[in-house]
Amino acid sequence: MMIKNAAVVGAGLMGAGIARHMSNHGVTVTLVDNSEEQLARASRGNHNQTLKYTSDMTAISAADYVIEAVFEDLKVKRQVLSQIASVVSPNCLIASNTSSLLIGDLESAVAHPSRFIGVHYNNPADINPVVEVIPGDQTEARYTDAILQWMKSAEKLAVKCKDTPCFILNRQSLPYINEAARCLDIASPGEIDAVVKHRLGIGLGPFAVMNLVGLPVMAASSRNLEVLGRGYSAAPALQERAKLDSPDWNIDHVGEVSKDKTTAIVKRLRGAMIFPGKDILAQALCSKSDLHLICTEALGYDKSSPELLEMFEPAVITELTDIYLSYQ
Repeated sequence: MMIKNAAVVGAGLMGAGIARHMSNHGVTVTLVDNSEEQLARASRGNHNQTLKYTSDMTAISAADYVIEAVFEDLKVKRQVLSQIASVVSPNCLIASNTSSLLIGDLESAVAHPSRFIGVHYNNPADINPVVEVIPGDQTEARYTDAILQWMKSAEKLAVKCKDTPCFILNRQSLPYINEAARCLDIASPGEIDAVVKHRLGIGLGPFAVMNLVGLPVMAASSRNLEVLGRGYSAAPALQERAKLDSPDWNIDHVGEVSKDKTTAIVKRLRGAMIFPGKDILAQALCSKSDLHLICTEALGYDKSSPELLEMFEPAVITELTDIYLSYQ
């Protein structure tokens, strides 16, 4: 199938970025949200005439592809997906941009679920190159192939992965994000971000990432990941901070971080990167090359978890993962 007339439902940070990505690659896009304020915010600075904004859901009736990008809540997403399916034609491909909910838990909300699929962009959606494509049990192969092909034509690195909690990207990244929040027991956000940049070689520190993506989104995804058990627990500091009206972290500007703090932060965060990578590969949730791609291209890691697993001796891997797990 060809994607020519698309719609994005949800005009928040992710939805607006997805709409820009598609419209920048030759697709006529309608961005829908019931909040005029969200629509106005999404339209600021945009001069692309192939991108339209509306609060009227019936405006998407002629779309051949619709992606839902509302808040990460199962009940809300199911309601929106049901509404989308009732408006579009039976041949319209419907996707969810969920980052952590199972496609199997969403598909029953869609009439004709064989045309439903997970398409998870990484923030910022119009810039970050990696997109996860997650077929459900009922998704027809032709739809999966169509999305993978279109993403390639639209300059995205599409990774096909299994329908597993938080898929691959968040399963890999959230333990590291949550461990950074747990490291507040020994250091400040600015100190932790500085260590990450200068010692782990990651351009954007974890607290800057949380502010960019949004703490409520990070907190919700972290709670969804907890079903995987030990090693995937949500950090209380992140959960509490996300409840505030203005939850962004205050990232202090720091000079040199003490040697003791630096060593502890590096060990804890390395363990938090290695642990999920080892788990993902052990369960064959995606290929080693695709996991490497996610780590380096989407998450900006200097060394991917597969590279770390090859680089360190088994005893070091055990030490780092044990240190990480001791804080769970």
